[in-house]
Amino acid sequence: LSAVSWAREMCIRDRVSGAYEPEGVNNWGRWGDDDQIGTQNLIGNEQRRNAARAVQSGKVFSLALPIDANGPRFHTRPAPLHWFLMTGSDQVAGSPYAAVDPGFQWNDDMFQMPLQGSTQWDGFAHVMYQDTMYNGYWAGNVTAFGGASVLGIDKHRENFVGRCVLLDVARSEGLDPLERLTVIDRAMIERCLERHGTTIEPCDMVLVRTGYLALWDSTWSPDEVMYYFSGSPGLGVSAVYWCNDNDVSAVATDTIAVEVFQPEDPDARRYPVHVGALVDLGLPLGEFWVLDELAADCADDSRYEFMLVAPPLNIPGAVGSPINPIALK
Repeated sequence: LSAVSWAREMCIRDRVSGAYEPEGVNNWGRWGDDDQIGTQNLIGNEQRRNAARAVQSGKVFSLALPIDANGPRFHTRPAPLHWFLMTGSDQVAGSPYAAVDPGFQWNDDMFQMPLQGSTQWDGFAHVMYQDTMYNGYWAGNVTAFGGASVLGIDKHRENFVGRCVLLDVARSEGLDPLERLTVIDRAMIERCLERHGTTIEPCDMVLVRTGYLALWDSTWSPDEVMYYFSGSPGLGVSAVYWCNDNDVSAVATDTIAVEVFQPEDPDARRYPVHVGALVDLGLPLGEFWVLDELAADCADDSRYEFMLVAPPLNIPGAVGSPINPIALK
């Protein structure tokens, strides 16, 4: 086949024949060859009803950062832009647009931002490994013109509603925040659960608090920002395997990358948690979640489980989405 014919054939078939296939633990084909929501398949109607029973006090916690120019973001992602198309001052000054409807006044505004630039979910199309995405889909299915024709974040528009457990690893380890480049491994997670007196149920979503987000300072220089990000603590590879062993349906942290920013094994594949979770397991990752207030309340009443409602925006073909996650206790 010519290069053009080959590319066209790959787009039709969605997959690459003879390309990357996970050698270890994976969920490819577990929910069918055409599956595009991965471990969120674990949450069904029964699991959502059970999650509602976790709501006891009625307390509501927003787990989202303010979306503005002061929030933490990686240097490749520009600051959000918020501007107005019509304001009260335009109306008072006599804007010609307002003259169309005498006596009626309004304010309109617009927003522009990287979809991975604040509290957010990574979609499965966000990460590829050896030209391949989750469940064997070909990386060429994501284009600058059409976006993600498969595995877009819009496939999750009715997901992320269910029971959730907070792992306050920082408080559990007596280090708040965790030290730079701390690797959160399986043993640390299991120790945290024991100290919280909490168990994980199949289908649970898990939030991991490091305390590191509280260190962010919007007045830092570029070098200070890079130092902050490059020292981010996070999940190690064994923690991803723990998620798989316990049928965790999603995991989010209060850090930029979920995983520890410097690799545990310099000779292993880059960003092994992202590849292992998003490509191999179909396990969604959430970043920059605000967990301090929720964690303090959980520590007060010793209840670390709650209902989480955190669907992404319905943006066709997008590979990530900002969100306002809500925890209901």
